[in-house]
Amino acid sequence: MYTAQNSMAPLSHDKLLGLLTGEKTPSAEEFKQLLLALDNHRVVAKVFLLEGTPSVFQSSPMKYVIFREQVADRFEIGSQDVCIVGSAKLGYSPSPHKYGVPFSETSDVDVVIISEPLFHKGSRKLFATLNAFGPSVYQVKAAKSGKKPIPVIDPDHWVKVKDAVRNYVYENFNPGLLPPDHPLRVEIFENMSSTSGLFLALEPKVFVSKIRCRVFRTWKAAEDYYSNTLREAKSQFMGEKEVEPEIDDAEELPPSSNPESPKHATASPKTQ
Repeated sequence: MYTAQNSMAPLSHDKLLGLLTGEKTPSAEEFKQLLLALDNHRVVAKVFLLEGTPSVFQSSPMKYVIFREQVADRFEIGSQDVCIVGSAKLGYSPSPHKYGVPFSETSDVDVVIISEPLFHKGSRKLFATLNAFGPSVYQVKAAKSGKKPIPVIDPDHWVKVKDAVRNYVYENFNPGLLPPDHPLRVEIFENMSSTSGLFLALEPKVFVSKIRCRVFRTWKAAEDYYSNTLREAKSQFMGEKEVEPEIDDAEELPPSSNPESPKHATASPKTQ
């Protein structure tokens, strides 16, 4: 977690404007100063999280083009509707939960997919799954009338329902909320993991621990989501808000056949 001990003097106006050009990735401290100085976090989210070449592909930008094309091909969308965000993008985490933590081989790779059809399909499948959770409406109504004892709600189910509803309101779908054996989750997971060989082809190699994917209905929804993340980080920097702990619902990639890193993923036969 980033602490006040790392803080430096506020950056000058010219320095802040220079950073906004997006020509170079700011350090964690510079990015923090940028968030503290600006109110329009949508611009910052677009320039530094949703656009440009990620830190992990900085030495091989063409491989990022190939990565986007591979993901786009798997999901039948345009390559312009795929991007990498988070610590793999900046080189450190912008999340208020672990701000400034450097990207490493134990870090997640967070991928954004823009697809309205997949957003709606995934949301329907997820709500169908959640609808099967107990207790039933009858049990709750019977308990309210005193005819039945108050039912016990599974905390894990309650969290998933709340997460799914919140995500739907903000027009995104997290496949990690589906059961591990759900066909759609398996399909999305395999589509994403099949691209992991590109990371191992980088110099230096990037051993992917987890690939996470979030599907947004539109680019505006993605901008809203990540600008809110930056807003929360700013609030935490200013001591105005304590952010709730992050829930990790990502699934690890399958074991690697790479002898240098047996616990990490390699490319599937589909990877080019």
